[in-house]
Amino acid sequence: MGPLPRKIYLVRHAESAWNRERRVQGTALQVALSPMGRTQARLLGGRLRALPLEAVYSSDARRTLETARLALGEDVPLKVSAEIRELSLGEWEGRLIGDLRDADPEKLDAWYRRPSTVKIEGGEDLVRFRKRVVTFMDGSAASGVGDVAVITHGGVICIYLTHILGMHVDDLWSVSLPNASITTVVLDFKPRLRSFGDTSHLDGSALGLDGMPAPL
Repeated sequence: MGPLPRKIYLVRHAESAWNRERRVQGTALQVALSPMGRTQARLLGGRLRALPLEAVYSSDARRTLETARLALGEDVPLKVSAEIRELSLGEWEGRLIGDLRDADPEKLDAWYRRPSTVKIEGGEDLVRFRKRVVTFMDGSAASGVGDVAVITHGGVICIYLTHILGMHVDDLWSVSLPNASITTVVLDFKPRLRSFGDTSHLDGSALGLDGMPAPL
């Protein structure tokens, strides 16, 4: 019997202060975790520390690095990469979702239904976004011989899943990914989804704002 297939554990960062406020984050790098998020990250740690991980990758955003450090401690080395930053949302970043809805409800609705048709000033093209994420996952994350964790953002995980599941980029927001959740991809004959958005390591009081669209 051969060795078991390798796994990539895709971890969405714990709840940030801007998640709590329902404010657009995108590539904003200095947004900290909320008090709920810090609790989530510590609970996440019990799960991650039980996994035999060869490496842990993290986006360079504060909310992902804080999640990683609270979960794993300062002694676990992190491989930090800007390639797994969240999708850039240009002029929307820092704004409240409610304000965007009031200003242009049709545009916000289109963003969740057909995001490739929406042009956000200063925002990132979805096809290019998927290309940079897939390049990282197929390269850095898939290298080596053991299992790895990638602590990143909701949009990053969802756009990667559209790739491995053969979906269109417009299917980006077809799933709801909770904060501090773990999505497992098995590297077998091809990358295969094993579990999505697992929060079994969180207790009922730490589930946060379930269903909030990422990365908004």
